[in-house]
Amino acid sequence: MSVEQQNKQYLVALDKAQNFCSKQETCISGIRKKLDQWGINPAYHEKILQDLEAEKFIDETRYASLFVKEKFRFNQWGIIKIRHALKLKQITENIINKAINIIPDDEYIRTLEKIMMLKLRNMKAGNKFEQKGKLYRHAASKGYENDKIMQVINSILGQ
Repeated sequence: MSVEQQNKQYLVALDKAQNFCSKQETCISGIRKKLDQWGINPAYHEKILQDLEAEKFIDETRYASLFVKEKFRFNQWGIIKIRHALKLKQITENIINKAINIIPDDEYIRTLEKIMMLKLRNMKAGNKFEQKGKLYRHAASKGYENDKIMQVINSILGQ
């Protein structure tokens, strides 16, 4: 394959990646997966990623911040679940911590209370012990921390 053909393949792959990034916010690991799916020559991957970062098509900090806002506000995920999802996307711990710090503590507790009140209304449990267990498991499955869960459970159930 001539240098000219290689250069053309690289530019086509870069253009495809830029189009993808311009339509939705994504992270480096997401682009790597897409490049593999598209059958792009692995020799081009790092150069494409460097170019995308240099031109601000991808930005891990921006991605993590938007991911945290979306998962907290729309999916009502807790910090544990958000942190785990970002780690799976190979976001660095430093970036994850900065992104998670954008969630206001009072809004975090209000959201947890709202989730638990809704669960309590729809729950069929005989006694306080069963209610506590079901509320705890529900909040833990959403990724909330143990201490926050117990704090909200005790305030809701009046203990």
